[in-house]
Amino acid sequence: MGIDYIFQVLTFSLFNNQIWKYLAFILILFIAYPISKIFIFILHNYLMKWATKTKFKLDDMLFKSLNPSITMFIYAIFFYFSKNYLTGTIRLILDKIFNFLIIIPIVYFMIKFSTEALSHYLKGEGKKIKNINEAAIDLLMQIIRIVLFLVGVLLILANMGYNVSALLAGLGVGGLAFALAAQDILKNFFAGIALIFDKTFGKNEIVEFQGKSGIIEELKLRSTKLRTYDGTLLTIPNAMLADNIVENITKVPRVKVKIRLGLTYDTSIKKIKEAKEIIYNIIKENPEADEKRSYIYFDEFNSYSLDIEVIYYAKKLTMADWPERIYMKEDINLKIKEEFEKAKIEMAFPTQTIELKK
Repeated sequence: MGIDYIFQVLTFSLFNNQIWKYLAFILILFIAYPISKIFIFILHNYLMKWATKTKFKLDDMLFKSLNPSITMFIYAIFFYFSKNYLTGTIRLILDKIFNFLIIIPIVYFMIKFSTEALSHYLKGEGKKIKNINEAAIDLLMQIIRIVLFLVGVLLILANMGYNVSALLAGLGVGGLAFALAAQDILKNFFAGIALIFDKTFGKNEIVEFQGKSGIIEELKLRSTKLRTYDGTLLTIPNAMLADNIVENITKVPRVKVKIRLGLTYDTSIKKIKEAKEIIYNIIKENPEADEKRSYIYFDEFNSYSLDIEVIYYAKKLTMADWPERIYMKEDINLKIKEEFEKAKIEMAFPTQTIELKK
């Protein structure tokens, strides 16, 4: 009696499909879980380890890109076999769901693999090439991601029954309205492309913009991220960078230091010449400073001081050598102060003479 009852339940028809077919559909989907785990285990513990031992890097990127696409792909395959048990309207619905499930892992894999390959061959091996434009490579990778994502969306829409050709034609008409509504977005987008290909600055370069100095962390299509020296992260729209003056400190060939020293008005001509000689010798003795490119001269009669202008360059240090250049400057400043004290050369400070008339 019990077996007959179970048989009746299993053969009961619901939406033109017997219950046992639904159960078979669910059971096959459950089997997909342990199978996917087995494939992931093989991928991580065997295939990826084997790929690291080979000379070619393409297999490393291939297996790396399969995770987690392989899990979604296995579920899609089991879904394909399980849906074959069902018929009628439900089967038509499941067919569309299957197309959706197979599109996602394929597009995801293509995005990940293409970006991995570009990053390796253009950045990894491209490190040997001088002046490689990493920002342009990042831009190319972003465009590839967007294009492949849009292809995936169009495939999904086509699977859902939308007329993709008509949709694309409609986009041409609506493009003008979108362009007008998104002027700022498009302005920043094209400004970002201009900054990248003009090589205004790149990643990890030091720049100064509107009084803010820092290191470029990211250069995106819409904005640029600047990390200031106090740790603040500034997100600057690319249009602002394109329309204003940006000083690329990294591209300064060598560090230049400019100092103005004010001596008291009672300093004699002899002492002024002695001060110049002291400064020159200090620059000459410093291992980082280039005495051949140093300029020391009596500049002007200031309101309260006799000003000596000091300009000198570093031999090799650039603006990127932050610790070395500040220590060079500090060392020279301390030596100037020390030698001036020994020579009894007094530096001026703001003074004012008031004459009282009776």
